[in-house]
Amino acid sequence: MVLHGIEPNKFTFIFLLKAYSLIPIGYKEEGKVVHGKVFKFGYYFDSFVRNGLMNFYSKCGDVKLAYRVFEELRSENVVNWNTMVGGFMSCGEIEKGRKLFDEMPERNVESWNVVISGYCKSGFVDVGRLLFDRMSKRDLFSWSAMISGYVQSRRGSEGIELFKEMQNDGIRPDGVILSSVLSACGQIGALDMGRWIYAYAGRNKVKYDVFLGTSLVDMYAKCGCIDEALRVFDSMVNKNVCTWNAIICGLAMHGYGGKVLELYKQMESANVAPNDVTFVGVLCACCHIGLVDEGRRQFNRMKKEFGIIPKIEHYGCMVDILGRTGLIHEAKDLIRSMPMDPNIVVLGAFLSACKLHGFTTVGDDVMRHLQNLAPEDGGCYVLLSNIYADVNQWDKVVEMRKMMKGMRVEKKIPGCSFIEVNSVVHEFLVDDKLHPNWRELCVIIDRLSTHLEFEGYVPNPSLVLYNIAE
Repeated sequence: MVLHGIEPNKFTFIFLLKAYSLIPIGYKEEGKVVHGKVFKFGYYFDSFVRNGLMNFYSKCGDVKLAYRVFEELRSENVVNWNTMVGGFMSCGEIEKGRKLFDEMPERNVESWNVVISGYCKSGFVDVGRLLFDRMSKRDLFSWSAMISGYVQSRRGSEGIELFKEMQNDGIRPDGVILSSVLSACGQIGALDMGRWIYAYAGRNKVKYDVFLGTSLVDMYAKCGCIDEALRVFDSMVNKNVCTWNAIICGLAMHGYGGKVLELYKQMESANVAPNDVTFVGVLCACCHIGLVDEGRRQFNRMKKEFGIIPKIEHYGCMVDILGRTGLIHEAKDLIRSMPMDPNIVVLGAFLSACKLHGFTTVGDDVMRHLQNLAPEDGGCYVLLSNIYADVNQWDKVVEMRKMMKGMRVEKKIPGCSFIEVNSVVHEFLVDDKLHPNWRELCVIIDRLSTHLEFEGYVPNPSLVLYNIAE
């Protein structure tokens, strides 16, 4: 265009900035050149061009430059305000985004959607819900942002309840919302609800795209319906890396290690590049079927062949692989070589392996890491005290108990399980008496315990499971 001597107009810059916004990484300097051209050709004070500049800089992660553009001409245009609020939210500047939202001279539905989505994506789902409830008018994106917020925060039950509320309001969901609800069903094991969603999508001719198909595969796999997950997966014409991850991780979760590695080879043959999630599933599969050498090979391939930096989840899988096969010292060396501090999952896998193979001389090393973890991570303290109890080191068991009491170690988030009966999902928490049928359930559990004893079950008295919350 420039070579042909054609002068750009404002639409040229709007579309050019939009293009750069879609691929912001590595193009910040080019965007700045466009910024200069905008000045040169006199379009800097055009509201739409400035909006494009703000959006571009926000996508680049430079919210300061975006705000400078916004401040240089604070217009009453609600679109500019929405873009700037969204820029703050997407860059993690939640407080600044909320402050600007509160200062807005005028708000529309998109204004509310931007701030609600920002809160939900940053993990502040309850704040997002408060704003959602304050909205006088909602559109499809409002419901989608809130439902996906619940799902991303692993609060699937609340996401499903909000979906039902949406239906009661007469709002027809799109494929994005149905994908989120299917993910929620997978989280809590609501298989019947998930099947209903799939049937609903078919009846209402909702576009069956790769996202909806992937969510369906994920839901079936997490609910343990492996054959159905594979059937849906095989029927999909278009698959992306998320689709492959859904089936690989779902199968790995249920112990189908051999099938996972077979699918992983198919994924490579299909020229689909794996990502960090793929390798979590592959390493988990290696762990389940005891393939130490294959686990090492895949772990090393991550960085060498695909440029993927191993995360703590990958180290946790490798520690588990090594630990389960008795390679305790190698697992210990791997933990020491990690570029980050081990978390409760890594230490838990290591301690479980130590207990399984009778390694009792791990206390001092692990204790140092445990003291750096949050006090609510009580599981490893209990596991370590059980290791000491196994070899009758009762003085160390007592020492652990005193430390736990002194640090007020407790499980602030109780264990939780779900079961779906007659299309109703029941949630159970540890030491919870809120279920309407809890007395009857206790009677049934007592009967089961009696049957177990009658069949010869003998509990292991070496497990010193203290009530760490007392």
